[in-house]
Amino acid sequence: MHEIESIAWHGERPWHGLGTEVLHCMTSEEAIVAAGLHWEVEKRKIFIHRDDPNAELGFRMVEVPDHFAIVRTSDGSPLGVVGAKYTPLQNKDAFRFFDELVGSHEAMYETAGSLRGGRIVWIMSKLPGTIGWSDDPIEKWLVLSNAHDGSRKVSVLASPVRVVCMNTLRAATSSALVNFEMVHTANIMDRVIDARDALGKLTDYFEQLDGLLNFLKKHRMTDMEIKAYVHNLFPLKVRTEAVETGVEEVINAEYGPRIKKYIEKVLELTEIGKGTEIPGVKGTAYGAWNAAVEFADHYQPVKGKAEMLNRKLDSIWFGSAAKFKQMAFDEAMALAS
Repeated sequence: MHEIESIAWHGERPWHGLGTEVLHCMTSEEAIVAAGLHWEVEKRKIFIHRDDPNAELGFRMVEVPDHFAIVRTSDGSPLGVVGAKYTPLQNKDAFRFFDELVGSHEAMYETAGSLRGGRIVWIMSKLPGTIGWSDDPIEKWLVLSNAHDGSRKVSVLASPVRVVCMNTLRAATSSALVNFEMVHTANIMDRVIDARDALGKLTDYFEQLDGLLNFLKKHRMTDMEIKAYVHNLFPLKVRTEAVETGVEEVINAEYGPRIKKYIEKVLELTEIGKGTEIPGVKGTAYGAWNAAVEFADHYQPVKGKAEMLNRKLDSIWFGSAAKFKQMAFDEAMALAS
């Protein structure tokens, strides 16, 4: 079973090749139906089985205090365990919040779906215009995600996407990070104004990112500098050994065989990755960072080989792949500065 449980999309076919294509941008109501998200969740009490020789059946059910299961009502699937203060946010209400946030109830959504058996739900809207340059445009997207399993807050974030290779360029800039989060409470619609204030930096963020990308593009790197950059992105395997005198210790660091393969792949992508044929990419800090991003989005393994696709999108937006890309961006900026 894919982690991408259901998805609807308009425009270019997603890299994972799954889901239902729609022939037009969707309203939030259309997106919920097309993506198979027209279901609800509810909190239910949790009970455990406790042996009791005095009970008629030899056991009794005991309620777990202050903890509840979030259950999908359409099929009874348990999605997670939450505390007493947690308020479920229905998919229709999350999407309505997004409508109010962007100030439009028109057809503007291109992708929506659920991950991990319904635990994570998202909807995406593409903003007008691109950044970067004409040969290598980067689209501007806004993503709302909601976790029904209690693992994270409701989140709205900017998601630049490099068109040539469908890479998600997660990069938090120093002064214009666009990422708004809310806890699950009953008054979530009251946060629309706060969210709008936070996302008022959206234009500044993309303008600043555009400038930084061009800055990275102008910084040329030697082969040795590129190799050093890639090696710095991966952890060393450290061994501590006593020297012959037995008095001092010396730290021996090396890359394990798995990390060596990752390094070789990223170095390969700096030479033949998607978009390297575009003038101003190969041999620059921008090209080195894009190689790291392409590795994270398309090659970096996730736990469970049979669930590779299963966990990939969640990792790209929120997990280890997103953190790796941010580290790669920071390292590239440090080198170019």
